[in-house]
Amino acid sequence: MALNFKIFEKIRMYFNQKTEAIPMSFVLGFYVSLVVKRWWEQYKLLPWPDTLALFLNAGIPGGDERQRLMRRNIVRYAVLAYVITLQRVSLRVKKRFPTWQHVVDSGKLHVHKD
Repeated sequence: MALNFKIFEKIRMYFNQKTEAIPMSFVLGFYVSLVVKRWWEQYKLLPWPDTLALFLNAGIPGGDERQRLMRRNIVRYAVLAYVITLQRVSLRVKKRFPTWQHVVDSGKLHVHKD
């Protein structure tokens, strides 16, 4: 046990001497920059249902009931897939939709009784 303490003390003294050579704010700046960059890259990769809705509006034109229902159902399925995916990674989404019944009650999932 005393040997581990001596090694720890040597490591502590080494880092204590080296912290004067490189300012901690400089190191923290790089770290924060890296964290923000990684967060922004993840944010940019999130799929946005409104982009799909715009493409559907151009791809399935028309104002009659059939085209409108088709576009609406496709966007609803995309939002449902998004919610199911985010339930696994986002605590806020998990709190909003803790059970399947909450997803049904929100109108994103319909239950058909045959």
